[in-house]
Amino acid sequence: MLKSTPMKLAPFPTPRNLILQWQDGEIERDEMQRLMSEHQKELLKEAENYHFNPISGYLEGMLNKRAARRLVREHGEAAVRELLLALSWLHDFDPGAFLWNADHWDVALHAYFRTRSEPVFRVRELMVKSSRAVMIVEHGSAKKSETRRERLTFKRHWKGDMEVVKREEI
Repeated sequence: MLKSTPMKLAPFPTPRNLILQWQDGEIERDEMQRLMSEHQKELLKEAENYHFNPISGYLEGMLNKRAARRLVREHGEAAVRELLLALSWLHDFDPGAFLWNADHWDVALHAYFRTRSEPVFRVRELMVKSSRAVMIVEHGSAKKSETRRERLTFKRHWKGDMEVVKREEI
């Protein structure tokens, strides 16, 4: 059986943040391209892992689709995508590396959830109102004792986008 290695995207800024850093002159074009290629290599490693272990990939996909369906049924896809995108802007939130393109509707919503594959990202609870939301997420290790659980509070700012205003460990 092929050993699964967790993705290590957290040290790299998301592609959206890399482009912003480049536009602001904080990094050079070569550095941006190097970090973008590192990001891509990690994604390709994971795809290769699922290629060599298709049963595990299939089960993970089914669990992720189930989680996405539940959230869409209860809160609507637009609201879920908006909150995932707000999470991607947090610099110290490791799953943000997977969520940076949550506003791209051509990517299936279940692709942003990681039910069993490390690093996991699960939405345990979600409460959405028009201008506020509260989300409880689990992320990190697949072992229950090592998984981080956080309560995130969102508020709609003056531009109309949701942003995280409070984070607390549970």
